[in-house]
Amino acid sequence: MELKNLNDFYEKQEYYSYDELHEQESHLNKRVHELTFFLNVASFSVIMAMMVYIFITMTSSLVAVPAALVVGFIVFLVCKKGIKKIVHLLMK
Repeated sequence: MELKNLNDFYEKQEYYSYDELHEQESHLNKRVHELTFFLNVASFSVIMAMMVYIFITMTSSLVAVPAALVVGFIVFLVCKKGIKKIVHLLMK
């Protein structure tokens, strides 16, 4: 597109509605946040179930459940950070 004067600029200029673009982007971001939340809940539940099973085989249930809760949460956070680092390395 070649512009020869200011009137030519105004005739060939395109306008985008930023409200529509922002609305689509925020809708997508909302869905991504919901998906992330449910994946976090599901992965924590699986880790928690495994930890409870492991601790109940070794100790009584009164000790196993609180210990599994703490260890499961720590394992969840470590896994989450590890996955984040792996994805970051793969994206480079």
